Amino acid sequence: MLLGLLFSLALGLADVSVTEDTSAPPPKYASAGGIDPATVDVAAERELLALTNRARARAELPPLQLDPKLTAAARDHAAAMASHRQLSHQFSGEPDLSRRLSTVSLHLDEAAENLAFADSPDRAHESLMHSPMHRENLLHPGYNIVGFGVVRRGAILYVVEDFGHNLPIYSAAEAADIVAHSVNAARRAVHLPALEHRDGSSFQADACSGTRGNLVRTSGGPPPQSRYIYRFTAMTPASLPSIADRAISDRGIQAFAVGACYAHTDRYPDGVYSLMLVFY
Repeated sequence: MLLGLLFSLALGLADVSVTEDTSAPPPKYASAGGIDPATVDVAAERELLALTNRARARAELPPLQLDPKLTAAARDHAAAMASHRQLSHQFSGEPDLSRRLSTVSLHLDEAAENLAFADSPDRAHESLMHSPMHRENLLHPGYNIVGFGVVRRGAILYVVEDFGHNLPIYSAAEAADIVAHSVNAARRAVHLPALEHRDGSSFQADACSGTRGNLVRTSGGPPPQSRYIYRFTAMTPASLPSIADRAISDRGIQAFAVGACYAHTDRYPDGVYSLMLVFY
């Protein structure tokens, strides 16, 4: 009877035996997404989603939402495994998990991957649930989205499960408003009055330059009458750098403006907000 073989992101390997039918030709595959649709087992993917969310419900965890972008990434890697006839999180010439998921333009601050092959979805799921590190991924309370890729090769299903915690992506104006809320909440916390929130759209280009660095910086000079200038990067615009505490607690400050930018870059493949905060 065919059991399941599986990997987690940490490359854990279950001690089970597997026999593959090598008579079937490999699926058509190209790393740029050239998957033969006939090899994708959509029904198996749906069953894995149902099995996963039933397990999470038993653990009193919220269900994972199926994400089409993660699904596409998972299918592409499942096709690679079927083509190579082996399980691996990265094949020669292929980006690692972080880079693979960065191409889907989600804003992930956590991600993980389970790999398996078996003769059915329930056997793959059972094998994953009996492995501590795979079970941890399946029942991680912080994950909110998932993509399943299942590619059939003969009697074997090659399974990829990509998990993530997806953060919202805000427009520049929305991000600036969130920063403004955090600034005035911090002011209230030190028993000071709210500051006037001025239009900071003229600082957006300057803020966008921050995606090329990762240091919190302060500087003086322009714009005129400014008292403090901070430029920083953050996964969420609600997070203020501790260095801004000085300006926030300054009783002489009357107003502030925010320049905001969001981008996926080589330095920040999962996306980052670059923010410029000016106090007057």
